[in-house]
Amino acid sequence: MKGRNGVGAYFQDLSAHLRPLVERVELVAPSLSEPHPCQGVSMPIPGDATQRLFLPRMRRLAALVEEMRPHVIVIPGPGLFALGAFWIARRRGIPLCVTYQTDYHQLVRLYWGPRLARLAGGLIDALNRLLFRGSRTVTTICESMLAEARAAGARQPCLVGTPLGEAFVNRPPRPMAAALESVLYVGRLAAEKNIDAVLALAEHCPQLRVVIAGDGPLRDRVRERATALPNLDYLGWCSREQVVEAVDAAQVLVLPSTVEAFGTVALEAMARQRLVIATPACGINEWPQLARALTVIAPGESLADTVRRLAAHTPAQRQAQALAARAAAMAMNRGAVEHWARVLADCAGPEAPQPAAKVRSRKPLFRKALGRLGAASRPGL
Repeated sequence: MKGRNGVGAYFQDLSAHLRPLVERVELVAPSLSEPHPCQGVSMPIPGDATQRLFLPRMRRLAALVEEMRPHVIVIPGPGLFALGAFWIARRRGIPLCVTYQTDYHQLVRLYWGPRLARLAGGLIDALNRLLFRGSRTVTTICESMLAEARAAGARQPCLVGTPLGEAFVNRPPRPMAAALESVLYVGRLAAEKNIDAVLALAEHCPQLRVVIAGDGPLRDRVRERATALPNLDYLGWCSREQVVEAVDAAQVLVLPSTVEAFGTVALEAMARQRLVIATPACGINEWPQLARALTVIAPGESLADTVRRLAAHTPAQRQAQALAARAAAMAMNRGAVEHWARVLADCAGPEAPQPAAKVRSRKPLFRKALGRLGAASRPGL
């Protein structure tokens, strides 16, 4: 869903960056506030009634593809919209790029029993193999998922960076307070995010202002603790603009997840020149240039212990870490957009499968993008 989770935010930001580089970009994603013409009826997702599973309107989707005649279709898989787009692309001979951004096996084990998790995991593997074998390109966002993609049938998956929304990049960051007095969590309120660690932080560190922004199945637990603890504030679900304001008002963003393919919100906080605490499970740690500016929770250490460790640094040390974080995040953003332009150009290049007879020949993809990047463009991330 657009703007409701990490994958939704990823493609929302990526499409915004690509629009100046190509003739046309269309983001086909369900939205609660601005429904897309291709989204149909929906139902709550099992285990998380705060998110919904939307059915695509296939006739509308097929008509959009026929009208656009895109050079490439990019899909996050597996999902109903992705499978619908996969079917249309295969029928029309349009090159496909599949992204692999979520460890579904760990998620189903958290939410469902072992038998149902095995069944769901097998189904997901089968769908991934179908998508990977029928695509020209497979991309992923961290090193560990490259091996998982290969095991699931991807022939030569490639690593791409994570782009950032305009509000996080272009707006000058607000100066960070010298004292460490405000900590923020932004994200889904779900089992894999280890929300209890944030609640425990508020309980064990009453001198800190702890703010939680987001929605999810653990929303009622967060509300209950926010009522009981005077230093804990719950903002509910926030728009991207509200997230920028919340990040700028804090000194530290925490990401205590037990399952996190990357952790886009951590990159967003780094871009706002803020400190970030993350667990080793977060894929952002696998990017060395970003990891150097993170504070990682050590084995046997609680989130509260890590915050105290960071608070023991001098204000000058924390400021230097925050400046390094912004520089690394901005470099990641630039490299991600450049690499995506090359990946998509290659996907639609001369080695791509020939389009079906009913699809007219098209102009070379990403002419403007490649012209801007040039032959001297540095290697991808």
